[in-house]
Amino acid sequence: MSRCTMILALISALNLVALAVTLSLPSRAAVAGMNYRALTNDPDFTRAVQSIVQNCKVNIDTVKLKC
Repeated sequence: MSRCTMILALISALNLVALAVTLSLPSRAAVAGMNYRALTNDPDFTRAVQSIVQNCKVNIDTVKLKC
């Protein structure tokens, strides 16, 4: 294999590792000093999220959310 091909293979492998780590780690929001658990237990935040989601349409075939 040429040197260029080996470099491209290494970069691709590193990208796959980075993608796997990114997809594996859950996102945890912090809003107004509240962590994930506090936000899920906050009735105002829950109501706000529900009102936003009610105005959205989900296309399951293309896995897209349109608001």
